[in-house]
Amino acid sequence: MWYTVNTKKGVNIMNRKKEICSCYHVTKGDIADAVADGATSFKDIKKATKAGKACGKCKKKVKKLTKKLLAD
Repeated sequence: MWYTVNTKKGVNIMNRKKEICSCYHVTKGDIADAVADGATSFKDIKKATKAGKACGKCKKKVKKLTKKLLAD
C-alpha cells in the first residue's frame, strides 16, 4: 500500500506504516511527521520519536530516511 505524506516541506514517502525502529515501533510516517514538525537532524528525530535510542540497529535507516526527507 502506498501513502503520500504532504509535510510542510512537501515530502513524499512510500508506506507510512513501515516500521523503521522495532524497539519503539517508530514508522516512516512518524519520522516524516517529526521532520514536518521541525526536526532537522538525526538527533532531533531521536528526541522526537526515540528511534535509534535503544539497540541502535535502526540508526542507518533512520539517518538515511531523515536525509532523504530533508533533501526533498
